[in-house]
Amino acid sequence: MKTKYQFLFSLSLMIFFSLQSYSQETIKTMFYNLLNFSEAPPTDRSDILNSILASYDPDIFMVSELQTEADMNLILNQSFEYTEQPVSAAPFVYNTSGFGGNINQLVFFKNEKMQLLETHQIQTNIRDINHYKFQMNTIDEEILHVFVAHFKASQGDSNVQERYSEAVNFVNYISELDANANIIFGGDFNFYSASEPGFLVIQYATLAIDMLDPLNRIGEWHNNSNYQDVHSQSTRISNNDFGSFGAGGGLDDRFDFIFISDNLKNQSNDIRYIEDTYQAYGNNANCFNDNINYVNCTGDFDQDLRNQLYNMSDHLPVVMSLETDSNFLKVKKYQIKNNVSLINGNLIDDIVDFKFNSSLLGEKAYIYNSLGQKISGFTINNTFKSYDISTYPNGIYMLKITDLEGHIKIIKR
Repeated sequence: MKTKYQFLFSLSLMIFFSLQSYSQETIKTMFYNLLNFSEAPPTDRSDILNSILASYDPDIFMVSELQTEADMNLILNQSFEYTEQPVSAAPFVYNTSGFGGNINQLVFFKNEKMQLLETHQIQTNIRDINHYKFQMNTIDEEILHVFVAHFKASQGDSNVQERYSEAVNFVNYISELDANANIIFGGDFNFYSASEPGFLVIQYATLAIDMLDPLNRIGEWHNNSNYQDVHSQSTRISNNDFGSFGAGGGLDDRFDFIFISDNLKNQSNDIRYIEDTYQAYGNNANCFNDNINYVNCTGDFDQDLRNQLYNMSDHLPVVMSLETDSNFLKVKKYQIKNNVSLINGNLIDDIVDFKFNSSLLGEKAYIYNSLGQKISGFTINNTFKSYDISTYPNGIYMLKITDLEGHIKIIKR
């Protein structure tokens, strides 16, 4: 009998460790052209974006057409309001290339899953290509290189040539990376067809690295109903109701991509693409040359989401997921009192002056009343912050931070 119990115990251990060794973690990614954010109408687009992000919950959120650092903070404070997980943005850098104007690229990311190691800008004739080097918060500390671009728009030989030139600059840059580097390349590339030289340059990038379309939907995308399931622009037949911002014409172009290095298709690689997760988000494959929120475009993406996408931008997001066999490490909780101080004490008439430890950048902070009700919140974007509570009734309030234990007491008088 003892032998039988020993056998069952050993079998249980084998099953347990087998399950542990094959557990997988997911990294959800999204690229989104935000359309002149935040200048373009409507004025509540930070809230609209919050609803869109809540429906997908990306770990890596790549964007183009972000106008200012204030707009970055608007997204951090309002568009990620749906989650209590800490979200950070890479340092905001204005475009340094050519004639890119005041629209810029950036990445937002979940602190619990990764940390940002380096950032670089690849200059082109039009707009920078932004490079972000991430290290996963796992035992194996896998490295993921994230690139974000916004290539030259419009048809015509000169614009095709500019896109080709931008693609060449990207390929020349990644040729200096390790041949086994894990790379994703998100952007609004404005390619009308897979026969464009810029697309071909990216696809057959270097002698060591090919950049793949995860769907392998290679063809003539422009105004071709055979590719209506992957079209990402335009979400609108007309831009008349949007101050002439963005494009009209309905959904008939595949401008937006997330390319992956070919090793991410290898199931033995440390980071891998999860098959069948790539989507033009919100596209039910039946809205060709129409508004994305047309009532007959029914399917997996519901009417409410498609209404939000219609109002947010003339582009759809594109999404896909990666996986790793390494478990994400739990973030140790620390005491708030060791990381936050009130510069002028806690007896406050109108303005609270906070000083935060730099390790808290990107974390969510919330203020509660004495009944434990959450009444406001913000993302920590700076080590010093002045916060107006002049409209609060007199009484006791508490500042809490998502990943810290305890609270800071504030007395409004």
